Amino acid sequence: MTAQLQELQNKLTEALNRIQQLEERITSVEEPARWRHLIRRPHAWRRQLSLRERNMTVGQLVSTIRANKLTPEQASGDLELPLEAVQEALAYYGENRDLIAREASEERRLLAERGYALEPEDLSR
Repeated sequence: MTAQLQELQNKLTEALNRIQQLEERITSVEEPARWRHLIRRPHAWRRQLSLRERNMTVGQLVSTIRANKLTPEQASGDLELPLEAVQEALAYYGENRDLIAREASEERRLLAERGYALEPEDLSR
């Protein structure tokens, strides 16, 4: 029975790898024509796009905008990015919110697994 399970696991792994390769081919063909300021960067598991002008994912940009309560114009000035890049990233985020949320969750899981504190320690008063 164990040999059969291992064989099924190997077939499933192969199928998932083929699906991932096909998805990457499809998105790499479609994205350049659509996104001017966003690019795909090679990563082991992250699939969201990053800003061409920075080493920053769309999710990281949106988190920065939200944490600092910035308008797109303020984010453009504060981060020295073209306003069009910020607007494009926000549009991409709107279309890919679930993907970005899943990746943020995965990143938190990996950090916790490695022992990094995810919440600040309580400050004594």
